[in-house]
Amino acid sequence: MVDSKREKGEGRRGARLGLTWLGLPWLGLTLLGTLCVGTGSAATYTGPQAAVYIGDRWCSGGYCSGSVYAAFDEALSRALSGSGYVRPLRQPEGASLDLRGGITDVSTGGGLCLPFVGCVRGTTVRASLELLDRQTGEVRWQDACEGSSSGFSTWTWWTGSVYLDSDEGKAAADCAAKMVQKLTGSAVLRPYLTLAPGAALNSPAAPAAPATSLSPAPAATLLVRQLEGALRGLAFADLNALFSGDVLNPVKVKELNAAATAATLKAAASLKFEVAAPETAGPYQLVGVTYTLPDGRERFTQLAVTSDPALNPRGGTRLLYLSPLNPLRSSAPLDGVSRNVETLLGDVLGSLNLPGL
Repeated sequence: MVDSKREKGEGRRGARLGLTWLGLPWLGLTLLGTLCVGTGSAATYTGPQAAVYIGDRWCSGGYCSGSVYAAFDEALSRALSGSGYVRPLRQPEGASLDLRGGITDVSTGGGLCLPFVGCVRGTTVRASLELLDRQTGEVRWQDACEGSSSGFSTWTWWTGSVYLDSDEGKAAADCAAKMVQKLTGSAVLRPYLTLAPGAALNSPAAPAAPATSLSPAPAATLLVRQLEGALRGLAFADLNALFSGDVLNPVKVKELNAAATAATLKAAASLKFEVAAPETAGPYQLVGVTYTLPDGRERFTQLAVTSDPALNPRGGTRLLYLSPLNPLRSSAPLDGVSRNVETLLGDVLGSLNLPGL
C-alpha cells in the first residue's frame, strides 16, 4: 500500500505547464521572484534541551520511503537541532520523548494560467506528528503541517521549451519547518528541558547562574509584566511605549478599541504571563515568556530586551521589535525575535476575536 501511494506521488512530479515570455525575459524573472518566498529563522535558544527519539524509521504516515520522505526526515531533524530546544536522537536510549508520524499526503494543484504571463503549478505536502512521553506513554502533543512549493515552466520561440517541475522536497522541508515552529512555540517541551547543551545523555541541566545586582532580570521582568498589564487592560495605546519600535499604528489602535467590548475585556483579564530568567545574546537579553490565553492554551516564546542605541533608538530599556521594513531585521536573530512579538500579539488578538496586526 505504501509503494502504491509512493508511485502516485512520484507520478505527480511529471506534470509540466508552459510559461510564455513572448520575448520579455524580465517578465519571467518577475514571476519567479514573486514565487520564491523565504522563511525567516527564529532566534537561537541556548538553554536546556529535551532529548527526543526520532528513530531511523519513525515514520508512520503513508509516505515512508523515497525522496519526499528523505527530504522531510532531513529537514525535520535539522529544524529540531537548529531550534536549540531539542536534541534529536536516532537511538531511544536517553530520550524522554518519542516523536512519531510522517507525511500523510502529497498532491499537485491545478495550474493557474494568465495571458502573456504563463502558468504556475504547485505541490503540497501534508504531515502529522505526535509527541509521546516515553515513561508514561501519554501523548503530549499532536499537530499537522502543510508545506508547498510552486513549480513552473518556460519556453521561448528562439530556444524551444525548458521545463522546471514542482519540487516535492522543498514542500516537505517547508512543512517540517512549520511543524517545528509549532512544537517549540508550545509549552509542551518545558517539563522535558533537562539536558544541558553539549552534555552527555542523562546528565542534569546546568543550574542557572544566580542573579546579581548587575543582572538585567528585574528590567526584563518588569517590561513583560507591563506588557501583560497593557494586554489584560486592552490598553493598546500603551503597548508602543514598551517596544524599541512601533508595533501598532494609530489607525489600528482605534480599530482595536472600537472592536473591544465588555466581554472582550473580561476575557483579556484572564491572560497570564510567566517569565523565565533572561540570558545574554550579544547586545540584548533573551527572556522566555510562557503566556496562557483566555481559553487555557499555553504558548511559549522568547522576547528580547535591549538598551543598545543601535537597536533601540527610543532610549531606555525596551522590548526589542523591528518592523519588516527595518534593514536590521534581515539578520536571523533580529528577525526571529521581532516575529515572536508579532506571533504573541497575533495569538492574543486572535483569542479575543479582535482584528489582527
